[in-house]
Amino acid sequence: MRLYQRFRERKILLFQQKLPLPPNSVPQAVKIMKRFTTLLTFLIVAVSAQVTFAQSENFAVEGFIEPFRRIELSSDETGAIAELMVVEGQTVRENDVVAKLDSRVQQIQLEIATKVAGSISQQRSAGNTLKKRRAITQRLELLKQQGHASDSEIIRASLEMSIAEANYFNAVEEAAVREIEKRRAQVQLERRTIRAPFDGFISKVVSREGEFLSPLHPEICTLIQVDKLLATFNVDSRTARDFQVGQTYDLQLSSGSTVQAEVHSVGVEINPQSGTVEIKFVIDNENYQIRSGESCTLNV
Repeated sequence: MRLYQRFRERKILLFQQKLPLPPNSVPQAVKIMKRFTTLLTFLIVAVSAQVTFAQSENFAVEGFIEPFRRIELSSDETGAIAELMVVEGQTVRENDVVAKLDSRVQQIQLEIATKVAGSISQQRSAGNTLKKRRAITQRLELLKQQGHASDSEIIRASLEMSIAEANYFNAVEEAAVREIEKRRAQVQLERRTIRAPFDGFISKVVSREGEFLSPLHPEICTLIQVDKLLATFNVDSRTARDFQVGQTYDLQLSSGSTVQAEVHSVGVEINPQSGTVEIKFVIDNENYQIRSGESCTLNV
């Protein structure tokens, strides 16, 4: 550009001075003009391509679909699996029995606790003793009023009645403790039965009948909830500001179909390596037509 300006200034100066042009000056100027025109065309094409790429980059984001919930269903009790009630791919409802551990010891403990809790002989005996001690104390107080009982006899009777009351209340408390121990035995027996915490599918069976569950390996199976699905996208942090929880967008599945999804959560952190924010969408999948693991595209 500077060469072209110098050429124009020099040409004007020559014309003003009415001097002849130096030899080869015109071809050189033509070459410079051609180079300038070529460079300008290249810059225009490059800027247009960059703008087009930036626009297309904001239009589509690739993501993937995963179950709404996935857990490794485990047991907090140790022991061998006596019964496995499910197979891979089976549908389960909330509170359905998935597996039962060997619980013969716990059943015996519950029987013992039930028998002990039902025993009322100690409480009944203590109650009868307390009744008699109260009657004796009242009788002695009447005799004292008539002058036929001494103070020491009244004191002794009152002391024995206090002991009888303490024994009775102790028997009542022990009965309450035995009832609590019975409930604890029931809970321990119930914990040997593993139930599904929510509706879903058994995607994988980890342990079979006869296998021992330990604190290091308590897993029985993998349970997933797929009546709702989560679609996860990593969106540029500047674009992520436009997303709000509850908004609906169209997602295009790898199969070619389009579904509506609602923004479930917007990440609060930016990935320092990619400069993106994780955004999750929830998809209604009550008819189970969409499979987890399928890829999808978000059109922004």
